[in-house]
Amino acid sequence: MSEFLGPHGKATVVLMSAHFESELPKLKDLKKLLNVSEGKYYKSGGQHSSSIEQLEALLIIMAELSGDENVIKRSSNNYLITASEVYSNIFIKLKYTAEIIEGFNLTNDAMSELEKIITCHAKLCSMHRDIEYFWTVLKRNAEKAKEMEFDDVTVLNPNLAALQEVLSTYGDSEYAKITKSIQAWYEKYRWKVKPSNVDVDEAKLS
Repeated sequence: MSEFLGPHGKATVVLMSAHFESELPKLKDLKKLLNVSEGKYYKSGGQHSSSIEQLEALLIIMAELSGDENVIKRSSNNYLITASEVYSNIFIKLKYTAEIIEGFNLTNDAMSELEKIITCHAKLCSMHRDIEYFWTVLKRNAEKAKEMEFDDVTVLNPNLAALQEVLSTYGDSEYAKITKSIQAWYEKYRWKVKPSNVDVDEAKLS
């Protein structure tokens, strides 16, 4: 992970999407707009693909939470990595809105935290799917029991209403906690436009 964010363990990472590499923003233009001297493109499916996949998984979850079904744009093919704590700006957002998916100001600790919450989210979703499959299992078992002339009503005709009531809130509390953690992580580390001096001054006075 330290290699992903460089020797200091922190960097700004911007996920990009373009049909062809020639459609990506020119590095010299991005450096100028971001006011940085260093920056390099990497393939999303390259050496650090697992870290990129975690960031994309985060964006997919955020899209699902907001009801946005256009999750395909969360899949990048290239990413820019540059100095840490580099802000976005309105010029980049306007000029490269089609190519830039999202950016993040990252540290090794932030990526470790993201890996943990994304893993927890995936496991809990898997548990939810197990419960959904559970009803299919009960139905299949009832059909088999009938064929074999079983007389146990708990298999032939299980009390689905009672079971559904017990399991109606299965995992909901934990899911709420996990999604809250994911949203908080996103808000903390997502690429932001640098506040203007006016905003900063007003914030100090408030």
